[in-house]
Amino acid sequence: MKNRISLPMYLLMIFCLQFSIAQADEFRELNFKLFDAAKEGNINQVKQLIAEGASVKARNRFGNSALIYGAKSGNLELVKYLVDQKSAINMLNTRGQSALMLASKGGYLDIVDYLLKQGAEVNHFSLKNVTALAEAVYGGHTKIVELLLDNDALVDVADNTGKTALIYAAASGNLDIIKLLLTKTEELNKKYGHDLTALMWASGYGKNEAVTLLLDAGADANLQDDRGRSALMMAASGGHVDVVKQLLNRGAKASLKDKEGKSAADLATEAKNENVILALAAAS
Repeated sequence: MKNRISLPMYLLMIFCLQFSIAQADEFRELNFKLFDAAKEGNINQVKQLIAEGASVKARNRFGNSALIYGAKSGNLELVKYLVDQKSAINMLNTRGQSALMLASKGGYLDIVDYLLKQGAEVNHFSLKNVTALAEAVYGGHTKIVELLLDNDALVDVADNTGKTALIYAAASGNLDIIKLLLTKTEELNKKYGHDLTALMWASGYGKNEAVTLLLDAGADANLQDDRGRSALMMAASGGHVDVVKQLLNRGAKASLKDKEGKSAADLATEAKNENVILALAAAS
């Protein structure tokens, strides 16, 4: 009998429980509003919501915090405010992305610079093994690439698709970024996904000036991928006659054959690339 709870005590417990649930719901709603305001880069609303009790430590079901959304919005003033409010700079969402990665992806140089100075980890890897550097390279944000490299960003990292920052730059033909990356990489001829090299990607996409940069840096024109195809074969198949001519002039072997026994000339013939066929014939 001594352990029985009195009716007044029971009613008080029920009241406190209901109050706690209502209070939790209120804060949850405030946090949802905080995420929306941060997405929009609305610093005034963010300040108001935090004053009302919203938490900078809160995360939604995607693992995103207000700071991650603020960095994605591109609002530097908002990012600074959230950091001043003790937001976790290196928090990752469920995709393994940080505020720095999203700022790099968006091309927000001022935010990237600020986050790095505040201790943002430059070499976080997402679940797809993507880094802030890869995001910046893919987006063509040269100044951010330079800044990340100055802060010791790792260059020779392959993502889950088997591509590195240099491969993305080579495929897009971004000469300024290629030049930056070439000063840091030690894996110019390393093979990645499907045994492809940066030179193969540049050749296959017909980026002739990128091919020049890579060859000048020591790229091997006669490496072959998992199909047995070389940079010359890829350029020939794609109809990139200027790349074909350059590769031939720089030592690429037209006699190489892939695993199906096809040469660059065979591939050019299959694709009906007449100018390439003529260029290969002139070199034989």
